[in-house]
Amino acid sequence: MLLWIEGFEGFGTTLNADPSPVGVVGRKYSVAHEDDMRVATGRLGGYSLHYLIEAAIALYSPGLSTTDDTLVVGFATKFSSTGNTCYLMCMYDGGNALGINLRIIPTTGELLIYRGSTLLKTTSGLGLLTGAWYYIELKVVCANSPNGSYEVRVGGINVLSATGVDTQVGAFAYHYKFGMTTTAGLNPYFDDIYCLDGSGAVNNDFLGNMRVIALRPDGDTAANAWTRSGGAENYDLVNEDICDDDTGYVESAVSTTKDLYTYDAVASLADSIKGVQINTMCRETDANSFSLVTVSKLGATESNSAAAAIGTTNYVTKTRLMETDPTGNAWTIANVDAAQFGIKVN
Repeated sequence: MLLWIEGFEGFGTTLNADPSPVGVVGRKYSVAHEDDMRVATGRLGGYSLHYLIEAAIALYSPGLSTTDDTLVVGFATKFSSTGNTCYLMCMYDGGNALGINLRIIPTTGELLIYRGSTLLKTTSGLGLLTGAWYYIELKVVCANSPNGSYEVRVGGINVLSATGVDTQVGAFAYHYKFGMTTTAGLNPYFDDIYCLDGSGAVNNDFLGNMRVIALRPDGDTAANAWTRSGGAENYDLVNEDICDDDTGYVESAVSTTKDLYTYDAVASLADSIKGVQINTMCRETDANSFSLVTVSKLGATESNSAAAAIGTTNYVTKTRLMETDPTGNAWTIANVDAAQFGIKVN
């Protein structure tokens, strides 16, 4: 099951500048060392996230809703500096301990796989080059020996793997979180991330080279019951490339009221769609707590997410990931283009 996707398209548009507005990355991630991050050109257009560091830095996902023993993370990366062995991507077990992690020697371009602080294996002759984008995937079955396994792919090719090994650091036989991490000397870029576990009938194994693109609201629908802060159309207050927080917004305190929007068309470069993740920046504006429901509609069929408590007057990003369209069928370019997405007060 697909658990997370990220293309870094919503964190600012000024190259070599800090993410904007201040704190925007931390609205979505459990830890984000934003002061040392910069907006950069993406691997295939759009944007990526560049780590400019003198010490350790990380971007940690929120805790993901899985206890499956299998976790797969795919990501695009390039690095621009030299240094000693540096962290690249880490998985964390159910007790939040460092589990299987991937590191790199930037001077030689070799990848290393670790269980916690224990080196398991190193590539030989891989020779990843500085300044070049690579798509890397790591699949781990978390278990004590002899039931654990791992496989690292670069550009779809297995470069590092083992079966019948110990991949479990403690009492928890699963990883529930990942982090794009590094240490001084690598200065990596990251883009086009996906994460999945081994459950479900689809999206339960390597996806291969993926691209994550952003679509934004481009029109209102008949369902536009939220109150706008100004202007003539609701969608125009929630479609900015850089979130403008309280400058323009829609709001509602009435249960079941909803706003649905049409969205940009999917670019013709996409040939298949593995999932759609809806990101909503929101906050409470008074002392009454409320929950947000994310809505997707295709034709006459409407699909509601579980209610998500906001719980703060600071802005947070609530996400909903859909592997299928509201009718239960696989996403296609045509039905993404035809779908409406929006929000409802629980």
